[in-house]
Amino acid sequence: MKNTVTERDILVKQIRRINQYDAVRRFFKLLKEMIDSLDLPPNSAQIAFTVSEKHPRISANLNNHTTLQISGRKENVSLGLLFKKGLLNKALLKTDSITFEDKNSSDFILGRIKYTDKHLWQNEGIVQYWIDSLQDLKQLASITNHRELHNRAVYQAAEDDAFNSEVLGLAEKRYEITGVKSTLNDSKEEYKALAEKPDIPLNYILYGPPGTGKTYEVQQLCRVYPHTFVTFHQSFSYEEFVEGIRPETIGDKISYRVRKGVFYEACLEALRKAGYQSFEGCITDSAESRHARFGRAEPVCLVIDEINRANISKVLGELITLIEPSKRLGANNELWVTLPYSHERFGVPVNLYIVGTMNSADRSIALLDTALRRRFHFAERRPDKTVLEGKVIETTDLGKLLRTLNERIEFLHDRDHVIGHAYLMNIDTFEHLCVVIRDQIIPLLQEYFYDDRRRIQLVLADNDRWGKPSECKLVQVKKQYTSSLERDLFGEDLDNAENIITYQLNPALVEGRFEDLPKDIFKWIYEKNN
Repeated sequence: MKNTVTERDILVKQIRRINQYDAVRRFFKLLKEMIDSLDLPPNSAQIAFTVSEKHPRISANLNNHTTLQISGRKENVSLGLLFKKGLLNKALLKTDSITFEDKNSSDFILGRIKYTDKHLWQNEGIVQYWIDSLQDLKQLASITNHRELHNRAVYQAAEDDAFNSEVLGLAEKRYEITGVKSTLNDSKEEYKALAEKPDIPLNYILYGPPGTGKTYEVQQLCRVYPHTFVTFHQSFSYEEFVEGIRPETIGDKISYRVRKGVFYEACLEALRKAGYQSFEGCITDSAESRHARFGRAEPVCLVIDEINRANISKVLGELITLIEPSKRLGANNELWVTLPYSHERFGVPVNLYIVGTMNSADRSIALLDTALRRRFHFAERRPDKTVLEGKVIETTDLGKLLRTLNERIEFLHDRDHVIGHAYLMNIDTFEHLCVVIRDQIIPLLQEYFYDDRRRIQLVLADNDRWGKPSECKLVQVKKQYTSSLERDLFGEDLDNAENIITYQLNPALVEGRFEDLPKDIFKWIYEKNN
């Protein structure tokens, strides 16, 4: 029997021949699902995982049936999955994207799905039909005829994440696995052109009040590059961002697997742009080769919206150091670590741009973790009243309205809580302006000033000294209590209850009777009309 190193080398060479790493990774994930679902030990007499000598093909056999197979090269790769013939009437399987090969009178049939239809490889319904079929096949309990061809490295690559990374890492190298010094055979043409890079730092945060266009700007910046978008929240964790152990139900069994997070996947995508297929393959490459590959690699962006809502130290953990430009894979002082759950080696590629947005109304930049502030470049975005210049709705100049509101908010609160221009940008009718004031701006002021109606009145010029007509006031006095009113309400005079005032929003505004509102109701906010 071949030793495991030889079996590994045979597998590595076959993966190279196939030369479609997305398909190979999916093959091993499906194989792991088959092994776990059927509870197949590595020495089971029912299985034979084989690597073809003549063809670019890897097969998983159970009870003399090919249950899973990857074959072909590059874009011509396909995956074969075995189904019970009794399931062929299922809607998911009645598609031209699955080609069935009925070669015998068996109750089972192999369905082949091409790389162009690879989304079906991950279809939960199709995978479940496949697993259900294999459960029935296992009950036949026969001994496979191909046991002598069994390659243990195939089984190990499915079950052992570290070994899987090693195999893929070796496969993506363009040299033979021998004791001789390795020599790269990569074509220079493959990396001849430097990829155009974004004109921003590797770690970049746009911060400012809400509605200042931060998220829109980031989306426009990254739209021409491969990118991933994620929004942080207070419960966001390392396990979601990098990797963690999560329970999975397969059939009637619960298993626990290491699942990769959005940051890991973004780093892996950046790695692939440099021609690597795994972190192990990248890290075991020479520093000179890494530097050359990453220098020509296409940029990848990870967009983190509301980056300040999560606990950054908790989310990034020990990886906070690795995001520094000088510590990235491909940089001069590159570092990598061993991840705590998968025990894989991991680093952050130098072609990954981490772009965050931060709402300064939620949390001031001064309160951010020092480690985060030191590693990121910050660019402030303020309300841009110029985009509203000359825009008048009825009698209301939106540019003047925004400027006046923000000057008052900054005076009464601070500059982090002003209102962004995006709130007023797309307004084209008086009714639309009424809705935005009622449903967005006033609730925002209530939040900022903790429902202190007196200060909200000052922002909206509803205080008596401004001289607004009562029908133009947005926050109106509902009732001012005197001693007699207190006695009518409670039957006695209350201590410390002098000058109690209750407020209400303009009834016509609240009820949507916008036609009953004066057309200059919002002009009064920034300009006295008397």
